[in-house]
Amino acid sequence: MSLASKLSNNISACRLLSLAKHRLASEISPRDTHGPYIILQHGYEPGDATMKSADYLLGRSGSWLGTHWFIRMPLAERRKEFIFGTMAEVMELMDNLTSKVNVVGTQPAGVTDDSPVDEEMQKVLEGK
Repeated sequence: MSLASKLSNNISACRLLSLAKHRLASEISPRDTHGPYIILQHGYEPGDATMKSADYLLGRSGSWLGTHWFIRMPLAERRKEFIFGTMAEVMELMDNLTSKVNVVGTQPAGVTDDSPVDEEMQKVLEGK
């Protein structure tokens, strides 16, 4: 059993997931052959003494958001902040990140634990 790592803005700590097979992929424009994409990382928040790990997604703002909230966000908001149509967009974001990790510490506006879950996206994130 390995210990979880602290979240990092280093590209080597991230996983890039293709959403090309997602039913709504064709609605993302522009997108490249294997896009759209999301940037995922499993780890714990810097400064968290409990080192409780979870999955996080990186947004265009340069902030990480727990997948728990992502799958409950309205589709339009998810697309705008967290879904990248091309690899070029992903690389530009990663190239411009600083070393300081920023995690969205509060739940997004209008999203609650009771908000409907996008089950298809949840399966994608779980690798199913």
